[in-house]
Amino acid sequence: MIEIELTQELVRINSENPPGDERKIAQYIRDFLDDLKISTEIIEFEKNRFDVVASIGEGKGMMFNGHMDTVPVGGNWKYDPLEGKIVDGKIYGRGTSDMKGGIASVLAAVKNLSKEKFKGKLLLAFVGDEEAQGKGSAYLVKNRREILRNIKYGIIGECTSLSARTTQKGIVEIKVKFKGKAAHGSKPELGDNAIYKTADFIEEVRKLIEQLKKRKNIILGSGTINVGTINGGTKVNVVPDFCNVEIDRRIIPGETPNLAINQLRKILRKLRLKATIEVLTSRLPMQLSENLELIKILKSITKTKFIGESGYTEAELFYRDAGIPCFGFGPGIDEQAHVANEYIPIKNLQRATKIYEELIRRVCL
Repeated sequence: MIEIELTQELVRINSENPPGDERKIAQYIRDFLDDLKISTEIIEFEKNRFDVVASIGEGKGMMFNGHMDTVPVGGNWKYDPLEGKIVDGKIYGRGTSDMKGGIASVLAAVKNLSKEKFKGKLLLAFVGDEEAQGKGSAYLVKNRREILRNIKYGIIGECTSLSARTTQKGIVEIKVKFKGKAAHGSKPELGDNAIYKTADFIEEVRKLIEQLKKRKNIILGSGTINVGTINGGTKVNVVPDFCNVEIDRRIIPGETPNLAINQLRKILRKLRLKATIEVLTSRLPMQLSENLELIKILKSITKTKFIGESGYTEAELFYRDAGIPCFGFGPGIDEQAHVANEYIPIKNLQRATKIYEELIRRVCL
């Protein structure tokens, strides 16, 4: 089966991020599509960082999106992580599940239909840098919007075990900066300890955890909050005149970034503390209706579960910033993402190819 060979070939092309360089894998995909007489473009969105895009047809249609980069190999592997070894019906290697297997199934489906007459537009957008800052997809949305013309909806071939990931949390990353007054450590009464202020603040933030549990989404559960980093002070014998804390807040539908920020402002007012709040990242939650046409088509093709994602995926980027409803649906196993001895079941690859093929038939042919 071609999807098996494609997965192995893609795994053998190292595209770890960092360092980040998708040139070789982008070239492989372009050569594959060129052989099918499909017009393809490699886009260098940043030095040594690449997207590859291709399209067939002109009318209203759909997009398949996927990322070509992987996290670093890391860990202790039983099999060579860049070989694509088959053992007991599974292909092992970095990126098999996340998400070169998904790309392979898309390419296999396209090959199977390449001689058909496409009425609707089929866009393939395979991107770089998803595992870091998502610059590949963001570049297409911001700078190459014409590529997305006539795209009604999309599928991201992420690792979902062939469930439809139609709902996901948003993310607000916030830095809170406290100031104090420096003094000699032997005379702390002459200073103003910024770390003490931060400690009081963090203790109140912890109380938000239980408060957030009172509001739930039927698929995603509750929003969350996590203090991820803290840094302050310059030397052990100096009263710290600054302390910064970074907070990861995941929001569910019905919550907004402003709500998350105001919850922290309320704590500061309660403690009568002054601090500067800096928003590092702000992305909205997403929940697609099961009445979306593409979801209805998928349900008519195969029985699938509808699931949510506590992390962030680029489905939201295309939905909010380009107006294209997207959801994750791919053959990889979510629990295999980023782990040593990552694998993908061959049966998932084969099933995904058939489903992708039928989706393309229903939407584009």
